[in-house]
Amino acid sequence: MQDISSNTSQLYRITYEAYSKFANGINRCSNLEEIANVCKTNLKYLINFRILRMCIIREKDNFIVEQFSGNIWYDFESETEIFQYERDLKETGIPLLTGSIPDKLLENKIERSDLFDPVLWGWSFDKTDSKVIVSLLADQQMTFSVGDIDILKLVVDCIQSKFNEIYLKKQLAIQNKNLTEAYETIKLKNEQIETIVKNQQQTITKRTESIAEKNKKLLHISALNAHNVREPLSRIQGIVQLAELVDTETFKSEMMPKLESTVNELDEVLHEVVEMASKEIVALKAEEL
Repeated sequence: MQDISSNTSQLYRITYEAYSKFANGINRCSNLEEIANVCKTNLKYLINFRILRMCIIREKDNFIVEQFSGNIWYDFESETEIFQYERDLKETGIPLLTGSIPDKLLENKIERSDLFDPVLWGWSFDKTDSKVIVSLLADQQMTFSVGDIDILKLVVDCIQSKFNEIYLKKQLAIQNKNLTEAYETIKLKNEQIETIVKNQQQTITKRTESIAEKNKKLLHISALNAHNVREPLSRIQGIVQLAELVDTETFKSEMMPKLESTVNELDEVLHEVVEMASKEIVALKAEEL
């Protein structure tokens, strides 16, 4: 049987087909779980590794995915969950190649005794709105070489692009939800304001009607009083004018009794006016209360 490693063109063709299948699978993903399943199914045909870990670091959120021993784990984590060597990669950007393997990287994934001359690779990739930290653990049984870095970069770019798409959709959904809630709040406030304005208009209308009614009563009192007072007052004025035309005896005997009678009538009318006005004023004040 021909050794496939000696046939470069055939190896490239197989790698291309495997990557195409992987990339097409990622492109169809709509959530993180689907991305994880595609990686679990296809990455083993593209790269040899014991553990592959990828951290997409954004301003507020970090996405971490790990694949090991046929298993895959992913989640959003705070920056405190990033390993120290990943922090160093983030700060310096210098690629990592070391035989010193952190215990935390192996924890709950693989026993150190199962590894044969393990080597930890690490890279930091700067993206437009994020930084991607990739670390890969390989050994003599699952070997990784410099020649595999190019395909690893393609894998990283593919996953990171799809993650950004999902992340942005998620953020857009959150913003739309917030906008909807804000709209509902504004709508409720507007309804409350409209109710207040309507109540104020009703109050103003009632007050206006009340004032108009009070003015009407006051005008009625004024007209009534003017009519009742005017008649005896006119008679008094007439008697006063006639007094200049008659002698004293005639005035005393004939006109004085009429004057006294009219004055008494005027006095009674004034008492009625005052009493009527007082009652109306008391009634108006009672309505206000």
